[in-house]
Amino acid sequence: MNPSLTDSRRQALRSASHWYAVLSGERVSPQQEARWQQWYEQDQDNQWAWQQVENLRNQLGGVPGDVASRALHDTRLTRRHVMKGLLLLLGAGGGWQLWQSETGEGLRADYRPPKGAVSRQQLEDGSLLTLNTQSAADVRFDAHQRTVRLWYGEIAITTAKDAQQRSFRVLTRQGQLTALGTEFTVRQQDNFTQLDVQQHAVEVLLASAPAQKRIVNAGESLQFSASEFGAVKPLDDESTSWTKGILSFSDKPLGEVIATLSRYRNGVLRCDPAVAGCA
Repeated sequence: MNPSLTDSRRQALRSASHWYAVLSGERVSPQQEARWQQWYEQDQDNQWAWQQVENLRNQLGGVPGDVASRALHDTRLTRRHVMKGLLLLLGAGGGWQLWQSETGEGLRADYRPPKGAVSRQQLEDGSLLTLNTQSAADVRFDAHQRTVRLWYGEIAITTAKDAQQRSFRVLTRQGQLTALGTEFTVRQQDNFTQLDVQQHAVEVLLASAPAQKRIVNAGESLQFSASEFGAVKPLDDESTSWTKGILSFSDKPLGEVIATLSRYRNGVLRCDPAVAGCA
């Protein structure tokens, strides 16, 4: 639990999440609005808790207006994000910091498939974005460039020819990848990014050393940190099997296989450490 919250404020946040769910429903009665108003006015902690709801909504681009009206006109997506933000505030030390961190950005991402699912999205330019399970990405197109921000997980990109000739870029914590008319996959790890190129080529710039760049060609794989490139290696033939709904393993340690499988299912999946290195 968040140690900075008093018991009364924690309870007020729970009540605020309840009232937010009620007021953002499709049908709200005058009696419900009156009870919310009574709850809001009866305690300063309740007013503080509702302000947290307002703050979250403002971060998510809520429309202006009075409190109840804004809640009533929320989209389902915004409602879900606000509820998740309240849960973070309730359950995690430094909840606001977590909500505003990259993990929080991932929770609010444009695309985030549920656990065990692979999501395919055709973007407005005709490009195909495929997200693996436990992945999150934002997409931003403007007059000058097409950008995908990978917050965590793994994506596959098949770019379409753009009539406006805008560059297509993928951003990760470690750098910027520019497609050179291509098909590729990107995986965000804690301390490095892995790039696998299936067709054409991708240009990579490092986040901490943008003057350094590397061109990765079809059939090649590259891992890089924010400050240095790893060695270019031959592409693993199994690198894109997940995009077809297949998990394929060849000469992989059992521990790595189990860790991959656990991303696709709920519950605990593990093996004895004594055999984790067996292939």
